[in-house]
Amino acid sequence: MSKTKFLIIGMGFLVISFFAFVGIANAQGFKTGDTASVAPDETVDSMLFAAGNNVNIAGTVNGDVYCAGQTVNISGTVKGDVFCAGQTVNISGTIDGGVRIAGQTVNLGGSVSTSVTVGAQSFVVEEGGHIERDLLGGVETLTINGTVNRDLVAGSGSATINGVVGRNITSQVNNLVIGSSGAVDGDIEYTSSNDIVITEGSQIAGTTTRNEPTEADKSAFIGITIGWVVYLLLALLVVAAALVLLIPQILHESANNTIKKPGKTALVGFVAIVLAPISIIALFISIIGIPLAILAILVWLTIGFLSGPFAGYTIGRALMKNNKRPILLMLLGSSILLLVYLIPIIGVLAMLGAYIFGVGMILIEAGQRLPKPNQKV
Repeated sequence: MSKTKFLIIGMGFLVISFFAFVGIANAQGFKTGDTASVAPDETVDSMLFAAGNNVNIAGTVNGDVYCAGQTVNISGTVKGDVFCAGQTVNISGTIDGGVRIAGQTVNLGGSVSTSVTVGAQSFVVEEGGHIERDLLGGVETLTINGTVNRDLVAGSGSATINGVVGRNITSQVNNLVIGSSGAVDGDIEYTSSNDIVITEGSQIAGTTTRNEPTEADKSAFIGITIGWVVYLLLALLVVAAALVLLIPQILHESANNTIKKPGKTALVGFVAIVLAPISIIALFISIIGIPLAILAILVWLTIGFLSGPFAGYTIGRALMKNNKRPILLMLLGSSILLLVYLIPIIGVLAMLGAYIFGVGMILIEAGQRLPKPNQKV
């Protein structure tokens, strides 16, 4: 197969995948506004997208939930997976699926039938909270007062186990404490400069092993935890919000053009990603072009950094075609994109797709707005 055909098929796959997602999502339920809610007596028989200052899901959702807000409360029943981000997230209901969540403060007092992935400054599994399978977390302060039925894998500043872990604990942590009511039915293996604190009355069925962190571990510990990765993603949301306030018209027009001609956007982005590094290297090799190469690197890094928000806005625009509130479009689209980034394998593909489309959007928009050589400035 020729390289040209391979490129066309690859771009076609990306475009079809994107618009298949958009087409499916357009048929689903939406809750938006300052307060986006599902009432206790309400049932949503579809996938649900909810975005607002406050998100309150007290009813039943027969599908996956994607949500973003300053405060998120899920006290109802979700018969699917939950993908949510917020400053404060409280889950006290029943989740018949998995949970992937990011926030400053996250509290889990309900039940989750599969596994939980969390990135937060503070995460608490409250007394009565139950995770049927595994917990994977990057958390500054982790507290388990409820039950994790299988494995706990965490990177954290401090972790306190007052509840039950049904299998093993693997952790990179500064301070690990097993409280008097804590029970671990498997092994504990942790990397830390400090010894574990095992309180009288606690129960550990297996062995406890401490690994001394290397110098590299000590210097990079915080930077490599999942929590800080999620913090970075949330910080990008702030950048996205700033962009939509500064250049809403540019984002809007670029998103509309991409939705109309996705193939062109993807092709421009892909070609640019391939050619940019080659061009920069060529400038460095020429010696005289080194200053220009340095400038090109700075410009390219800026384009790459902004590609995610541009792609996120396009997703929001595609999902809510009739909505004229750019900040809400950016919040919804970017939150969905950032939460998908947390999914293994799929997250990598999503990053690549967002990068390609975002770069293409920025370059096409810049080409249309920059003065032409024959134009008077």
